[in-house]
Amino acid sequence: MSSLTIDDTGSLVLEYDFTGDYEVDFDLMDTVGSGDFKKIQQDEKKVIFAYPKTSNKVKFFKTAQSLQDYFDNNPKLGTLEISDEIEKNLVEQQQENELFQEALEKGASVKNKKQHDPVLGLNFKRKLLPFQKESVEHLLAVNNGANFSVPGSGKTTMTYAAVSKWLEDGIVEKIMVIGPTASFVPWEEEYFGCFGKKPRSLRIKGDIAEILENIGDSYDLFLLHYQTSNSKRMEIMNFLKKYKTVLIIDESHRIKNPNLGAWANAALFLAQFATRRIILSGTPAPNNYLDLWNQITFLWPHDFPLGNQSRYNDYVKKRGLSPEHRTTLQSLFCRVMKGDLHLPEPKFIPIMVDLGEHQRQIYDVIAANTLDEIESLEEQSRLQRFRIARMIRLLQSASNPSLLFEMSHEFNVHSPLFNSPREMVSAQLGFDVDSIDNNELKSLSISDKIMRYSDLEIPSKIRKVASLTKDLVNKGEKVLIWSSFLLNMHIYEEEVLKEFEPILIYGDVSKDPDVQPNRDDLVNRFKNDPDCKVLIATPASLGESVSLHKNANEESVCRNAIYLDRNFNGAQFMQSVDRIHRIGMPEDVTVNYHLVIGRDTIDEQIHQRLWEKWENMTHALDDPFLQTVEFDVVNESQDEFEQDYAALVKHLRELKSK
Repeated sequence: MSSLTIDDTGSLVLEYDFTGDYEVDFDLMDTVGSGDFKKIQQDEKKVIFAYPKTSNKVKFFKTAQSLQDYFDNNPKLGTLEISDEIEKNLVEQQQENELFQEALEKGASVKNKKQHDPVLGLNFKRKLLPFQKESVEHLLAVNNGANFSVPGSGKTTMTYAAVSKWLEDGIVEKIMVIGPTASFVPWEEEYFGCFGKKPRSLRIKGDIAEILENIGDSYDLFLLHYQTSNSKRMEIMNFLKKYKTVLIIDESHRIKNPNLGAWANAALFLAQFATRRIILSGTPAPNNYLDLWNQITFLWPHDFPLGNQSRYNDYVKKRGLSPEHRTTLQSLFCRVMKGDLHLPEPKFIPIMVDLGEHQRQIYDVIAANTLDEIESLEEQSRLQRFRIARMIRLLQSASNPSLLFEMSHEFNVHSPLFNSPREMVSAQLGFDVDSIDNNELKSLSISDKIMRYSDLEIPSKIRKVASLTKDLVNKGEKVLIWSSFLLNMHIYEEEVLKEFEPILIYGDVSKDPDVQPNRDDLVNRFKNDPDCKVLIATPASLGESVSLHKNANEESVCRNAIYLDRNFNGAQFMQSVDRIHRIGMPEDVTVNYHLVIGRDTIDEQIHQRLWEKWENMTHALDDPFLQTVEFDVVNESQDEFEQDYAALVKHLRELKSK
């Protein structure tokens, strides 16, 4: 009789007794040996395989289930005796699968209803708005679900409403949120608004994680950054094993990395130990359908709702979401759409700007040099060798050529430009990480003009943004300016918009409430000080978890955002848009997005690609909001990176032909 056990090292061990049927025995050894099992012993009577211990508990026991199924489907192999520990886990997985199938049915049923009246905990004090009720009822029905409602629709309130019932019923006893640091204050403030009392909250960082398991009784709400969830995953695992916890991933698009980045890996690992799981994002698929697999798998890690990751990725790259994918997604997520909020329709205003004489010359030379490099590479190596430095060069040239030389040290991968760990940089600009080498500039025919550009002219886009800002401020408006480059921000602060004393928020501005001034102080000043008219920020530092549309007195604050420069990062752009277009806006307020675009520059392709990404996401979520925005958008099946790269090459070749 063959057996399947777990040895002292935690490895899965298969002892297979030969049947004497050569063909049967060979097929078994070939099947097992082709996987992650390794043959460790063999004699005339039996062979022993071992599957190493892994942190992925789900995959580990799915492997055991596959072996059991293989034996069940091939009676000539004989009986496979399974240890009690494995049997227990397989039973639990079967129960989990039954709950998952039930969740799919209930989720679909809730979304088909016309009226919704969720039963909340008696401890929940806030009154839900009509459009929030379906999402709460849906989450209570599926237990582990996604809320992909647009930013500003009250996702935190909807989450607390569902959790209130679980707390009252004793299903969970702790709330743990993994998200950006900027989300911590909103989670604490909304807790008070929802439950009528201040939370016993703990922000987990540094050594606090080491004692988390021992101090858990003293707190109800636990807040931590994605990086902490990765670096302290074992301590958090122990906490989740000890306390019945609802684990929430806020801004869950941060764990979308299809290649399992560190944050995504940590989230999927911790998901196995949580009692309930929730993901929240207004932009769950900012690039394409590949972004959804990690997030949905986090909800039901034992069941792989979208199937095997590799097969899913291959399928959606070629054909988009299958009917089965869509059915599963529709059952597991709920979404409040822009139209549900009854907000005034926003206006997107592209503003085409011609580059100045000197900037045009510089840009054209940089573009031609970039195209020459691309076309000199072998086709198969283009994507691998084309680096982020070239992308930054084009963005700099289109925005302000002074960035190329005078401040190029600002643009290493650890600078406030990115405000992200290394693994996020590629996603932010769409290309692999590399450094910038100034020596290359010195060999260009216009190197002298680059090195003294600030003496020659003020960049056209900077002048246009300044002129537009002054006009709006003179009309009594507050203005939000988005830019990724610090030198541009300082030019506005110290020269072009000096008269308005603009507030600057970027990566180096502290988020620590004990440091003055900190990011929250500056945001509150912009919102509540009538004399503060201009805020300039990087999307990486202020694009998420911040509301700028109204002040403490519920008065309208800012309805004009100006984009000096943008990049290929779809999530950043979509998130930034919703900082000023949110629930609670007066119905008579029109929000304006002024998109400043350098004519015949990379800006034009970035502009097009961002709307393609927005359309892809809204199509996946059946959100018609984009239909009200008149942009020419298309669906493509290429990999997202390749599409961005193709857009860049298209621009360079068109420019050369002119």
